Amino acid sequence: MSTHKKQHTIPRSYLAAWVDPVTPPGEDSAIWRISKDRSTKTRRSPKKSFRETDRYTIRMKDGSRDLSVEHSLDKIENDFQGVLRAIRRRQQLTSVQRAKLCVFTAAMMGRSKKQGDHMQKQWAVGIEQIRQIEGQFGSAAHPALSEVLEEVNKNSHAYLVNDTIEVAPVLFIMPLTILTTNDLDGFITSDAPAVMCNPKAYTMSPMLRQPGLMQTDIEVTLPLSPQETVFFSHKPSNRLYTPTSTSLLEEVNRRTFFWADAEFVSWKGTVKDAWCEEREAPPDAWRAAE
Repeated sequence: MSTHKKQHTIPRSYLAAWVDPVTPPGEDSAIWRISKDRSTKTRRSPKKSFRETDRYTIRMKDGSRDLSVEHSLDKIENDFQGVLRAIRRRQQLTSVQRAKLCVFTAAMMGRSKKQGDHMQKQWAVGIEQIRQIEGQFGSAAHPALSEVLEEVNKNSHAYLVNDTIEVAPVLFIMPLTILTTNDLDGFITSDAPAVMCNPKAYTMSPMLRQPGLMQTDIEVTLPLSPQETVFFSHKPSNRLYTPTSTSLLEEVNRRTFFWADAEFVSWKGTVKDAWCEEREAPPDAWRAAE
């Protein structure tokens, strides 16, 4: 019998922090999953949320299933639980705990369905271009290069997760802040909760707006629970734990909302307009020369 076929694109243990504190009689504990267009709101158990069949399984040519990426993610998730307990106690993090937090954040940057689907589409575009060239000029390779790349693309999300985990050392050298709140609704999360954002990107040409960790103004946020969000940037930080103002809380939730693919998760099922607010470009936004 095949094992580990149902694989969580967002970890079950991570989602547990957003379980609704009030469970109706006769029902199991659940999280509130809300569609990005806000038309539907559903209670669903973390166990049955955000999972897909063999999402990180590497399919070998002989038909066997390589579960090394899935097992690595399991280990990363288990390590994260100890770090989260320390954060909830507002403890100072050891170097090892901080490293584990960086690895978990890096993994979350690549494991969402949104990121995996995007990578597969990018590969598909390149493969189609190669196939057209092969059709025009033929291919000396046997099998054709496009066929080889098609096989690689089947496992591209697993490879993407490995690649993003490798950026953990970059996160480790960036100043770290844990944003905290006692707000009744708190931080939301989503089906793609790790957000890399350059708040100055609007001043750049659209061709240069792709965020990168080495950009001076880059910021990485990952909600850890309704009460805590991890915040990496290149700006010096004197405090590990920083209480969040209402405006900053709404801005973090707004980033989480807009980066979500199809759904976001609100602790108590609350939805606020400030999280979903469309904004006009600032006066100093980049504009093409007329």
